[in-house]
Amino acid sequence: MDTLPAPHPLRSRLSAGAAPDPIDRYFEISLFGLVATGFLTLAFTGRIDGYTMALMGSALAGKAILLWRGSAFLLSPAWSLRLALAYIPFFVLDGLFLQASAVNALERWVVMAGIHLIFFGAAVELFSACRTRDYLFLAALAFAQMLAAATLTVGTAFLFFFAVFLLLAVSTFTSFEIRRARGRAADVHRLLSPEEKRRGLAPALSATSAAICLGVACLSVILFFVIPRANRGFFSSLSRPSDRMTGFSDDVELGQIGQIKRSSAVVMHIDAPELRPSDGIKWRGIALSAFDGKRWFNNSRAAMTVPGRRSFRFVRETPRSSQPSRLLHYTITLEPLASDAVFLAPEPLELTGPFRTLWQDQTGSVYMPSGSGSLVRYSVLSDVSVPTPASLAASPPEAPADIREMYLQLPPTDPRILELARHITAGASTNYDKARAVEQYLQANYGYTLELPPALPQDPIAFFLFESRRGHCEFFAASMAVLLRSLGIPARLVNGFLQGQFNDISGNYTVRASDAHSWVEVYFPASGWVSFDPTPAEGRRPQSHWLGRMALYVDAFQTFWEEWVINYDFLHQVTLARRLERTSREMRRDSRQYLQEKYRGIVAALRSFTDSALQHRGLLAAALGVLVLGMAALLGGAGIRSLLGDWSLRRRARSGHSRPQDATLLYLRLLRLFARRGVKKLPGQTPCEFAESVPEPLRPLVRDFTRLYLETRFGRLTGSVPQMSDLLTQIQSQPQSGPRC
Repeated sequence: MDTLPAPHPLRSRLSAGAAPDPIDRYFEISLFGLVATGFLTLAFTGRIDGYTMALMGSALAGKAILLWRGSAFLLSPAWSLRLALAYIPFFVLDGLFLQASAVNALERWVVMAGIHLIFFGAAVELFSACRTRDYLFLAALAFAQMLAAATLTVGTAFLFFFAVFLLLAVSTFTSFEIRRARGRAADVHRLLSPEEKRRGLAPALSATSAAICLGVACLSVILFFVIPRANRGFFSSLSRPSDRMTGFSDDVELGQIGQIKRSSAVVMHIDAPELRPSDGIKWRGIALSAFDGKRWFNNSRAAMTVPGRRSFRFVRETPRSSQPSRLLHYTITLEPLASDAVFLAPEPLELTGPFRTLWQDQTGSVYMPSGSGSLVRYSVLSDVSVPTPASLAASPPEAPADIREMYLQLPPTDPRILELARHITAGASTNYDKARAVEQYLQANYGYTLELPPALPQDPIAFFLFESRRGHCEFFAASMAVLLRSLGIPARLVNGFLQGQFNDISGNYTVRASDAHSWVEVYFPASGWVSFDPTPAEGRRPQSHWLGRMALYVDAFQTFWEEWVINYDFLHQVTLARRLERTSREMRRDSRQYLQEKYRGIVAALRSFTDSALQHRGLLAAALGVLVLGMAALLGGAGIRSLLGDWSLRRRARSGHSRPQDATLLYLRLLRLFARRGVKKLPGQTPCEFAESVPEPLRPLVRDFTRLYLETRFGRLTGSVPQMSDLLTQIQSQPQSGPRC
């Protein structure tokens, strides 16, 4: 660590009129990217307020401009100290007042006020860092931003930003260590020319950083799938959104479901192999019993504990002994919704999930006592069979007194509502016929839209039925419930989600916020509560994402991320190990069978060839002769003469009958040998000059070879040919030394 302030290297160089050092500039840009990536990661969690994002974004933009221009502007230590002292009272106010009204105020103070403090420290250090400990502190603040983002989100966007952060972290600390080492080994650094520093250093650092990052990522993946872990993070509760999802609580104002439907955010993924896209199953969330004219609510949540621990069994409200069951097994991965509701397909029979306890209220809605502030995955068995119209029509018209008391309540309503209800059901004799008539009337005579007045009128139901005649599912369902109650038929409002869009890539159903839906449940004494949906067809279709096919790939990756990253635990490790063992066993079996088949095929082919050759010996001899002639034609006359010449040369050398021309043949072989090694004889070079151009340690041998060549070629001393042949053999056996040209 530096103990005394050191002049900023960039400022010193610019004041001296020198160009910025590439190592320092690379380090500064990498460190800036590290801080910017931490900020972007937090920004994409959606949990940072707009003022904070604007201020920190402005600071990063200002620093980026200074880096682009090569400016060495720095805040003085005195100004940095003044800003730090001025922030202390703001930090206290931020924790006590700005965050005090939020849910989990203490946790919000620790997290959000701490994030504001991290942003402030990073902004000040960006404009004042000039010492080693300043740079390390700035890198630590960038890591703190990533750590804070990890507590606020479980989305796949974090994976992308973490990969970028890892690459920049390796790049930053690599260049940081080079800067420190350069101070201790300045002489080595001076050996590089400015041109080499500028052109070769940044790519080399980038490649090294990328290689280290790739190695760390591969090792991390291996460790991730090997090391066991718990399936919940310690800070998972802090990832709970600050506001509850309106529409999935005990108090819902008309119009809130329409606000949810404007979002395309993924709410849940459902793995249901037995479910067909055409089934139209709805995922039931909250049932509401009371209505005051503008909002639906439950007077009291008389909840009872569902028996079980991690595996829970539900008791049917009304047994359906005469009706065949249709059992559906499915698994729901529920995103953090900040709602206590557990979404299920009616009628649930058994549920298994990471719950210690479950509650069920008098409307049949199921709740998690701890809420769903983190990702939740649970498996369910439901009976999705629907009573037949004949059994519903035969149901007794009178409901029990407690049902009538709770589900026939109405506020003072417009008299036209009762008249309309009687008009719609004039020809219906049973409660089922009346409910079906109201459902079909609303579907056929009213339009679907999400565009509503900014403020609710005094009587929203009357306004919808008699004036606007257009609305979304919530107004259709609320109107049907009010019309039926005015006729003395128990009904209640239900909020949940449509079945969702089937993803043929992941094999799961993707349910988005735009699939939020409201419908009606009507009570029949013999069958219990039965669903009716008065919304027109265009309001009951699952909503597709505007990205189309690309969104399916994103959802498939999101499903993989949730299954094998967020919810990865010991059970997943066992599953993965079994899959790997089974896959390796199948690969060994398939490869062994493949090799055995190939071996048998080769043996059969060789036997067949051998039998044919023995039967046609003359034909085989003729084929060999044709092959020899073909090779001779391919080599050409020059090639044949070369082969024959080398053979004759060796024979004459052994017998002592060499000729002067043999020296020329050996010298040409020497030139070809060195040409293959990259040393070529130039046209203007004499044999002696070429010998001097041969690199060590072959040069003395080539000198002797050249001397013997000249004696034989021009002195007609044929006795030197065997010595030349021996020298050529030594030269061929020597390894190449020196660069190839």
